[in-house]
Amino acid sequence: MIAAFLAFVVTVLFMFVLRPLAIAVGLVDVPGGRKRHGVPVPVIGGIAMSIGLGLGTSLVDHPDSWSPILLGVYLLAVVGTIDDRFDLPANVRLIAQSCAALLVVFASGIVVSDLGEYFGHSLSLGLLAVPFTILFVLTLVNAFNFIDGIDGLCGGLALLCLMIMAALSFGSPLFPLATLAASVVAGYLLFNLPLGVNSPVRSFMGDAGSTAIGLIIATMGIYLTQGEMQVISPAAALWFVALPVFELFATILRRALSKRSPFAPDHEHLHHVLADNGLSRRATLIFMLALAALLAAVGLLGHFLAVGDSIMLALWVIAGAAYYQLLRFPRPVVAAALWLQRSTSAEFAADLGNDEGSTSEP
Repeated sequence: MIAAFLAFVVTVLFMFVLRPLAIAVGLVDVPGGRKRHGVPVPVIGGIAMSIGLGLGTSLVDHPDSWSPILLGVYLLAVVGTIDDRFDLPANVRLIAQSCAALLVVFASGIVVSDLGEYFGHSLSLGLLAVPFTILFVLTLVNAFNFIDGIDGLCGGLALLCLMIMAALSFGSPLFPLATLAASVVAGYLLFNLPLGVNSPVRSFMGDAGSTAIGLIIATMGIYLTQGEMQVISPAAALWFVALPVFELFATILRRALSKRSPFAPDHEHLHHVLADNGLSRRATLIFMLALAALLAAVGLLGHFLAVGDSIMLALWVIAGAAYYQLLRFPRPVVAAALWLQRSTSAEFAADLGNDEGSTSEP
């Protein structure tokens, strides 16, 4: 816990230290177009979190396989920072993400080899384990990148997921690593949550942060569902990342049906739909986090009740299809979110107007 506290402090410290440097070199998110914040905002969260995580890792015992993963985090943080400053082509970002995934598979030896038991038979991947693992890592890296659209959302989803992973891994070698990751995300959120009082030091994580977070959660998910440290089935664990993954698949499908590139940005994510239909930015954040918590609770409930993998996966796919339909016909979810907003205090319901985060997703 001391290492986690120090990692938190270092992250907060570097959020302050890097701010003037980012402004000096132009590492800022400039308002305009789809970006509704009023002034340029430093994009330093990914760098600060990476530094905090690196320091914390040096203070705790960790599996040897974690070192290459940390190297992958640094790779994505560096490439993401360059992208945040100069807007790299999508294929360059994808190459960097693939290199990070290859580090996970070949340098760390972390692979998804078993998907669980379905209809009485264990589903082992065999020769498909390596390509499946690479695809899985790339999916989560981009899922967290795509959902980074309003203040506090990507970080809040990551913190929720990491806290669950830390709780499930208590007593195992993964616990200090999950705790460290959660602590650095919490440190960043002090500068990104729409709290009002933090407006003077408001910062974004950028692609450097969202992609690195996706890599961390993907690898920790593999630790938790495979091998000696397995504590939960893959089908149940999928519910912890349901919201960002649903958003990723819905976005790709929506853009494909519109004959657009999957990496062409738009303003049709669920958080945009809610905000465009009258929900305040803060209420949108609360609604999205509550939905993610509800989905994660389904996974935990299925785990503790020993619900079969076949049922858990089928329900997950059904939930994903329902999410896509809600994006196509958003009236029910908008109505529910507006009811949530009206049920809160006037201060909560007030539209901050100036609290949307970076929308620099690919």
